[in-house]
Amino acid sequence: MKKRNFIASGMLLISIWGFPQIGINTTTPQRTLHVNGSLQVTNEINVGGDAATAGNSGTAGQVLKSNGPDQPPSWQAPIDVPDTAGTLIAVNGSFFVAQEIVVQMSNNFTVTGGTASVIGNLDAEAIDNESKYSGTATTNSFQVSVDGTYQVIMNMQLSTVKGSGPVIGIWDNTENKWTARVNDTYTAVDGTLQSYTLITGIPMVAGRVYSFRASSNGNCTINKGGTGTVPMSYVSVKRMK
Repeated sequence: MKKRNFIASGMLLISIWGFPQIGINTTTPQRTLHVNGSLQVTNEINVGGDAATAGNSGTAGQVLKSNGPDQPPSWQAPIDVPDTAGTLIAVNGSFFVAQEIVVQMSNNFTVTGGTASVIGNLDAEAIDNESKYSGTATTNSFQVSVDGTYQVIMNMQLSTVKGSGPVIGIWDNTENKWTARVNDTYTAVDGTLQSYTLITGIPMVAGRVYSFRASSNGNCTINKGGTGTVPMSYVSVKRMK
């Protein structure tokens, strides 16, 4: 019995070595092993490796991802998410963590009348996941990492003279002009607060420098706002596509 088993095994090995491609239920195999039908694997699947090295069996919960022709597949998490804080978006069929900047006012700031003044004290960062924002007591600036469309939100509580027309928005420092802005007549009683809000989506260009600015007919104070511990005056820039 042992001898017959040895001979059968030897014949099988010779059969495999004798053909560069093996087909099951096909006479024209298209790969080294071509199974024309179902395939059951009772234990692990290993991918990669070589003739002398075992492949990778992955870890629980991973899925196989194709790496293209002539390359072994690789085990990946169900969604290949970058290790960065922020919002996950899909762009051209790929997942990215969107660049995101959220900054609050740390103190009140007075804007000189008649000029588009850079807003100071806009320096309490909640998130700046690509380290593209800079803010101090007197200035601020930021850049975007890639050309794209960005959602912009600015919410400012202002105090100025009734009848004046404050403006808040994003300034393109490179071209020295407004990129997006909102204005309204100040109708509140002198010395009280009125909220100005800009919500829009705009194209922005990598390499340019932008800043959050405000202007008014006369001097205007941007109040950090809020009756609790969290300021109400804040800005947000987030990539959408």
